[in-house]
Amino acid sequence: KQWYQRRVRGAPNTNRIATCAGDRNAYVWNLNSETGTWEPSLVLLRIARAATYIRWSPAEDRFAVGSGARLLSVCFYDTEHDWWVSKHIKKPIRSTILCVDWHPSNHLIAVGSCAFKCRIFSAALKETN
Repeated sequence: KQWYQRRVRGAPNTNRIATCAGDRNAYVWNLNSETGTWEPSLVLLRIARAATYIRWSPAEDRFAVGSGARLLSVCFYDTEHDWWVSKHIKKPIRSTILCVDWHPSNHLIAVGSCAFKCRIFSAALKETN
């Protein structure tokens, strides 16, 4: 069954597209310059509910995915294993994440949720920084 991709975000500098949907999956699409087609790469989100929002970081080296599981996944590319991996921020989020935005410094993330709250988190990951 084909799932409707709920959110689509482009990264113009790296020529990538990130998508997420209600089927709890996210994909990063890379353009194959030889064939001219977009090739998907599955992101290991490890979430139990729908992915609701996706946003690339300003440096386009990682992205954040909000979900109905009340957690934020910060995703980065693991060159050792050749796939996209996520780290979860679960702290005080009490409801579905509806919007995500990055600070221009690439180190802070603002998260808005159904609980009428906006929270700021550090996006520093020891795997990438």
